[in-house]
Amino acid sequence: MKHILVIITSFRHGGISKSLQNITSLIDNDKYNIDIFALEHYGPYQTMLSNCNILKSNIFVESLIANWRDTKGIAKLRTGIMKVTCKIVALIKIDLQNIVFKLAAKNLIKKDYDRVIAFSEGVPTVFASFLPFSNKIAWIHCDYSSYMKLNKYPDELKIYKIYKSIVCVSQYTNDEFCKYYPELSKKTYALKNIIDTAYVLNKANDLIIDSCYSNNQFNIISIGGINVVKRFSKIPEIVRALLDKGCVFRWYLIGSTMQIQEQNVLENNMKKYDVEDYFICLGAKDNPYPYISQADLLVNTSISEAAPHVINEALILHVPVVCTDFGSAKEFIDNGVNGLIVPIEEIVKKVEQLIKDKSEYNKLKKGVSKFTYRNDLILKQLYMLLES
Repeated sequence: MKHILVIITSFRHGGISKSLQNITSLIDNDKYNIDIFALEHYGPYQTMLSNCNILKSNIFVESLIANWRDTKGIAKLRTGIMKVTCKIVALIKIDLQNIVFKLAAKNLIKKDYDRVIAFSEGVPTVFASFLPFSNKIAWIHCDYSSYMKLNKYPDELKIYKIYKSIVCVSQYTNDEFCKYYPELSKKTYALKNIIDTAYVLNKANDLIIDSCYSNNQFNIISIGGINVVKRFSKIPEIVRALLDKGCVFRWYLIGSTMQIQEQNVLENNMKKYDVEDYFICLGAKDNPYPYISQADLLVNTSISEAAPHVINEALILHVPVVCTDFGSAKEFIDNGVNGLIVPIEEIVKKVEQLIKDKSEYNKLKKGVSKFTYRNDLILKQLYMLLES
């Protein structure tokens, strides 16, 4: 049996946690024993991951990584002190993060791991670089060009050189990463996300007990964390335009707040366009699948996506998708067959057409009914990676 250590940021809602849940659910437990070390023990997935061992948190790492507004009591005090200390020692050119990571890494080398996986770009990749194991794998779940822009173009070549393999969750992500680091292209691979289709189909049968939800009209759903990349703050304007064109529908948003400023913009736009009765924010849901299953359409408004779980999950549940023309979209949507790929400026036109023209909608509905997700091929690639 091979022993694998997986490093993640936290157990929060999101595609990375969902991807890890799918891997732990479907991987062969007789061959692989998985330990998970979360830099921050926050979020619902701490109790949602199966077939794995969740390692004890490190309070110093957690205080360094935690979002101050998410902590309480003593943890809030620790986090505040750590963040202030980081800023003070930085003035004398001391990187407290590296010191904390080196000390925490020493506690993880007591077990001889066959593979160490940094299951996200950014902090987990930095942390895992301090572990002395040779068979390390870095996993990239983002549009790397957007990541570089948001993080002011850090030079991470030295860190990624430490890793034996680099996995990107789409071919587009692979190509974007290799544009920045072409010298790493020979050890960089595209490997799509595993999705536990049986779990998705089963959980979609759960009853929706939600006073804010109704399925008596054409229902549209969008899902994701509320941040500038998802562009959910644009939806109220789209909803108003559709209402002015005489469309009858409700649009639901499932997702937690990731950026308070963007949440404020979203709420202000809902009031500005007077759409609070037609565009309803339901918050985060541990089980979004009944909502997706009962929707007529899923709409993705993102600026960029690496491998959007929610699009694949909608297709698995045979719900048509309209998404913006981000780089990886064509890898997941068969345009005109099971969904539509359009610039955000054309979403009003396309959604109006699908609401009003039953034949156009039924064409997509027929196309998506034939969709199947090939986990077997992805698992085969994963096993080859873990055994190499």
